Amino acid sequence: MDNDTLNLLHQMGLTPLDWVDAKQFAALTGIAEQKLTHRKREWPENVVWMKQSGNLYYSIRGYNQWMTEQADIRCRKASGLDREASKSTLSAKRNIIQSRYRSQSLRRVSVLPLRLDAI
Repeated sequence: MDNDTLNLLHQMGLTPLDWVDAKQFAALTGIAEQKLTHRKREWPENVVWMKQSGNLYYSIRGYNQWMTEQADIRCRKASGLDREASKSTLSAKRNIIQSRYRSQSLRRVSVLPLRLDAI
């Protein structure tokens, strides 16, 4: 947030809140408080969550940023944009040299049926 927005919020008696405890974070996100300890394994430390003085705190801004990144990744995968980024950027093309000595020649094959009883 820029300073003008912060000043306006302070004039209105509001303070933007970012780091909250598990109970408040669960209430804001709808994630059960018991599931937060398991979910934090997926989240980057010091971005979405942090431990300070033995207490766990969760960042609303960090969580929103992480969710936005995850949505972008899913969207790119679904639309196939990730494949475009992984294509080779090599501009040089290989010259294919075909030599009549190296090419495979066709071999004639017998059209007679194979008889297994003769073996």
